[in-house]
Amino acid sequence: MPERKNRGRELRALFATLAVICLLGAGVSYGATRYLQSELEADATRDARKLSTDVLQPLLLPRDATAPVRGARYDELLASVRERVLAGPITEILLWGQDGTVLFSNDRGLVGERHAKMRDDVHASIAGSSRSTVQGERFHTLTSVKVGQPPTLVTAELVRSHAAIVEESREQWYPWVGRALTAAAVLAVLSVLTAIVFALAGAWRTRRAQRPKVAEADAPATRAGRPAEIDAPATRAGRPAETDGSVPAYMRPGFREEVEARRRMEGMAAE
Repeated sequence: MPERKNRGRELRALFATLAVICLLGAGVSYGATRYLQSELEADATRDARKLSTDVLQPLLLPRDATAPVRGARYDELLASVRERVLAGPITEILLWGQDGTVLFSNDRGLVGERHAKMRDDVHASIAGSSRSTVQGERFHTLTSVKVGQPPTLVTAELVRSHAAIVEESREQWYPWVGRALTAAAVLAVLSVLTAIVFALAGAWRTRRAQRPKVAEADAPATRAGRPAEIDAPATRAGRPAETDGSVPAYMRPGFREEVEARRRMEGMAAE
């Protein structure tokens, strides 16, 4: 029995260890996915900065940085932007003045709008390097660009799909997260089932081992409760034998022979 208990304990330990390993694997896979996503976001930020400084900046004229772009100049700039900037993953572009005014956008209806809350973001991008934020399913990158001589600083905002970045980051490692979690759950269930099965088997073996002892303990009481004639050995006549003190003299074996011998001795004495 101890050997079986040890076997059950070893199986439970094995299943539990494998479940922990699977959980660790799920954590590692998730961590690798998050790391890959951060790398892809960093790449997207670098690409947006390069597009803003190397592609968009040469397209801008000094007057584009001082007032909202309209009329024929808007159509000209929009055509160039669609061909060189919006041809890739970038889906939207905005050019912000330092006061939070939209100087240019591929959405004509936004040109000329003023958003006071954008001034802090614009000044932060001018003072430092490119800044990226996630808003819903969109990835926004703000980059400061210089227009004209002397240069006028404006901020270009390039927008792309953040869902596409997340989807790309999950192609390699993320599927293993679900697989590892499923395996860990199955192993945990097996560990519990093993504990239950071995516990039930142990209880059944203990109960089975106690049955002969209970039967032996009940046997003397059974014999003591039966009538005496059942336990007493039967005589040749089929009647139960009794002790010498309770059997009549004429019923004892050899009584008749004793009587005849006594009579003969008495007759001989009388002669």
